[in-house]
Amino acid sequence: MNTLNYFKKWAAVAALVSMFGIATSSAQETPPHHKAVKKAEKTVKDNTTVTKETAKQSARKESAAAKTEADKAVKSAERAKSDAAKTKVTAKQSAKKESAAAKTEADKAVKSAEKAKSDAAKTRELTKQTVKKENEISKAEANKAVEKAKSNASVSTIKMKNSVSATKKSGTDKLSSEKYNGHAVYIGPEGGKYYINSNGNKTYIPRD
Repeated sequence: MNTLNYFKKWAAVAALVSMFGIATSSAQETPPHHKAVKKAEKTVKDNTTVTKETAKQSARKESAAAKTEADKAVKSAERAKSDAAKTKVTAKQSAKKESAAAKTEADKAVKSAEKAKSDAAKTRELTKQTVKKENEISKAEANKAVEKAKSNASVSTIKMKNSVSATKKSGTDKLSSEKYNGHAVYIGPEGGKYYINSNGNKTYIPRD
């Protein structure tokens, strides 16, 4: 741009010189001077032509350089736009994937919570049934124990009655402090020893 201004200045100077020469030529009619002026005009004209051509070439170069820079700027802008579009698509896809992954995790958490709730309900029901069964078993065993105790008490009562009855029948027999197989031992009038069995009968103990 500075070169173009420089040539423009010189062209203006040449034009002024040319005009000055023409004016001088008109004012003076001496042939030698006229020839000098014509020569100066030709020189100025030639210089002006060269200056104009140089200015045109410089302007063309600068225009071409500016166009090249403009093309580069346009390509850079298009590339930036393309990159931005790609980045936007990638970000959208990434967000979509993350959203899908988060939904999957949430579904898993819900299913896990539902399973835990179901397992807890099953455990409570199983515990309830187990406790109920154990209570029924305990109750049945308690009833059996009561029945057994009643039966044992009845047997003991019968034994006691038999023993008392046998003792009454043999008023002369004596109850000793001995035990034989868990039974009370009685001594008869002749010194024989016996015990009352479960049927209420006397069972004599063999003598040594």
